[in-house]
Amino acid sequence: MSLSALDSVGDAIEATKRFLTPFDRARWFRLAVVMFFVGGAGLSLPQVPPGGFGDGTGGPSTDPGAGGGVDPGTVTPELTTALLVFLVVFALLVVTIALLWQVAGATMEFVFVESLGREEVKLRTYFLDHWRRGVRLFVFRVGVQFLTVATVGGVVLALAVALGGWPPTGWGAGTAITLALVGIPVVLVAVFVLGNVLGFTTVFVVPVMLREERGVLGAWRRFWPTLVGNWKEYLAYVFVAFLLGIGVGIATGFLTLLAALVFGIPFAVVGIPVALVFGLGGLGGLVALVLGLAFVVLVFVAALLIGVPFGTFQRYYALFVLGDTNPEFDVIPDARAAVRTDGGTGADDPPDDGTAHPDGSDDSGGPGGSDAGSAAGPEGIGSDDDPWADRGDSADDRDDTSGEDGDDWNVDGDDRF
Repeated sequence: MSLSALDSVGDAIEATKRFLTPFDRARWFRLAVVMFFVGGAGLSLPQVPPGGFGDGTGGPSTDPGAGGGVDPGTVTPELTTALLVFLVVFALLVVTIALLWQVAGATMEFVFVESLGREEVKLRTYFLDHWRRGVRLFVFRVGVQFLTVATVGGVVLALAVALGGWPPTGWGAGTAITLALVGIPVVLVAVFVLGNVLGFTTVFVVPVMLREERGVLGAWRRFWPTLVGNWKEYLAYVFVAFLLGIGVGIATGFLTLLAALVFGIPFAVVGIPVALVFGLGGLGGLVALVLGLAFVVLVFVAALLIGVPFGTFQRYYALFVLGDTNPEFDVIPDARAAVRTDGGTGADDPPDDGTAHPDGSDDSGGPGGSDAGSAAGPEGIGSDDDPWADRGDSADDRDDTSGEDGDDWNVDGDDRF
């Protein structure tokens, strides 16, 4: 019997093409915003200048012969206190931005999945619907990472004490070598396990949280029997996803480099003559700064747009595997039905009785047939348990009820974590 982890690669490609074509500029740019948070885009924060703080002249001279030197003993406590306050405020600002960034990234995981399930992207609506779940996912991620670091650190420290005793100043070269030989594999195993736990949480547990309105731990408990019962599928998924990740990384890197070269040509055509005429000071420096910033922004946006089809494909792939191993967790029934000849049910094509309908369907109960809802079973496509509301509603109807759907998704049950 074939594995879904192998067969779903082609289905994910077809679903990605179906979702992203024909080209819709608004959809692509909204998904680029999602990729900005979930696709590994980083945030560059300003750093304190290494030369310290001063009037821009490099700081006061300490050469006694300069005549303008300042005796270190004359530095007032007020200056030191002000500097300390600035550093504390700056550190708090950086930490706050980082925390908000992580919460937003966790929330965008739900926005991404719901966008693929509903086949429409509404950033503000979905974000407001799922920010509570995003906070829970963020807390789970931080907790798992903290426990992993604490556990590995404790094991390595205990091993070091057992080998070399205490304090560490008494450890010899033999202890350090033995600790490295044993500790490095422990760290690598911990990183592998941590990566898979967090990765499975993102691509498999998040859909379960949406589908069944559960917290992170509750969704993990719900998903665990499926994971254990289909361990071959998920082992194959880890292997295939790893290879796909390498391929995606190479492809996106090459395309981003190509985009940088394409954008760099016109900037070089304008910037080089300006630098030759005006130099890098004054007007020339200002023009160079503006051109450089514009170039960086264009390349960054291009990288996000390049990542849209690849990130969509990777997430579709995981969702296809999840729905195949447990149909109750299927959050992309429309995409599954559209790209598979069996309508996404996994069964053979039903016999055609020859009765045609205006929409091209028949009475067999297949995709688009009059019995499509009943044939799909209690959790099937077109049933009342569809995770994304009734598919018979028009797009306008779904837009009008998006707020109600958001309230339903945010029902806070007893199982929050």
